[in-house]
Amino acid sequence: MAAPKVFLSYSHDSPEHKDWVRRLAENLRASGVDATLDQWDLQPGQDMAAFMVRGIADADRVVLVCSAPYVTKAESGVGGVGYERLIVSAQVVQSIDTKKFIPIIRSGTAPPRSPNFLGTRLFIDFSDDAHYETKKDELLREIHGAPVHKKPPLGDNPFSGEIAKGESKGRVIGSTGFTAAGADVLNDNWFEAQRQQAEKGLAQLNLTGCMELRFALHSPLGKSQIDLVGAVKKSAIHTFGWPIGIVMESREDDRPRPYGDGIRAEISAKEHVSYDYWAARTNGDFYLLQSLFEDSRAKGKLFFNTRIVRVTEALLFASNLYAQLGAPAESNISIRVTHRGLKDRVLESSNPNRWISSSHRSSEEFSEVEIIVTLGEMRNSLVDDVRRLTESLFLLFDFQEFAPSIYDDIVRKFEQGQVT
Repeated sequence: MAAPKVFLSYSHDSPEHKDWVRRLAENLRASGVDATLDQWDLQPGQDMAAFMVRGIADADRVVLVCSAPYVTKAESGVGGVGYERLIVSAQVVQSIDTKKFIPIIRSGTAPPRSPNFLGTRLFIDFSDDAHYETKKDELLREIHGAPVHKKPPLGDNPFSGEIAKGESKGRVIGSTGFTAAGADVLNDNWFEAQRQQAEKGLAQLNLTGCMELRFALHSPLGKSQIDLVGAVKKSAIHTFGWPIGIVMESREDDRPRPYGDGIRAEISAKEHVSYDYWAARTNGDFYLLQSLFEDSRAKGKLFFNTRIVRVTEALLFASNLYAQLGAPAESNISIRVTHRGLKDRVLESSNPNRWISSSHRSSEEFSEVEIIVTLGEMRNSLVDDVRRLTESLFLLFDFQEFAPSIYDDIVRKFEQGQVT
């Protein structure tokens, strides 16, 4: 097997820090890792940007040495670290669950920090030199794919004979949003069936841009169709356009319909060039596919403030819905937000007071982010959760980012019934 290729990203904090990084790279090479380091591989006259782009692209894994100055430079976009951050952010956006990047902490600060663009990725803590050999072995095992503890094979259920035929065991969801069988609860067949039905309706209007929502309670409920329609109706937020989960009782073709495992509604408005499909399940699952509001205003655009507003509305709707359905405050909820039809759209603002350059264009077709929230904490974490769900969407538009104060202002004003 070919030796794994590793690129080391770090900041030139001091001669001692450079020596430490070089020692780590030497140890990696001595243990069968083809490590690339600027101290060896970048020669005078070479283009530094090209070296970084090629090094990260060609590497199987990238080790990011997160000293305190490295984190500061990454967050502020300064120097080579700032440039590497753009490259890494783009790859993280392409595949949010990529394992290519390994943060290692080289700092005595508490708690240890890695740059925000790495999200919540697990790190290896090299801050204490007394544990260097142990941590080096941990890093080597990760790079070589040789874990100390291998996952054992799945055995048979010893109690299977005690379960009566046809008896429901219910859905058991772990804290990470996966079932006992290792399946993401948001990929359940019910969600996929709703998606297929909704995409047919969207295609009939020749629309491609849409936002999709999936909500799933980790501890399922048992509600009737009447319970569901009442909860959805009471949970809608009538601040911006047609609300999520709109109940159109006055229009026969658009009102919700009961089905065996829940209710669903399809609202198609050719005159407004809009489409909404939503479905609620008796166990508490909720699905929405909604055409992009921007397509009724300006083709080929995506308004960043509108997307923040729609995601804010989605989280507030989820909070209302599960409270109406009587879910306990400690209930965990898996939430996925997907935007499709992004390719060649330009990121702009619908509000002239929030002007941004119109040069930000997406080359990607979709953005998808999944988070887990606790029902009773959703109001307190609202701004942070909206940012988590939209930040990677905006990065697709030529690395566009917005200050935390922008998120806070738009979200808080929407809570007060204002759209800005």
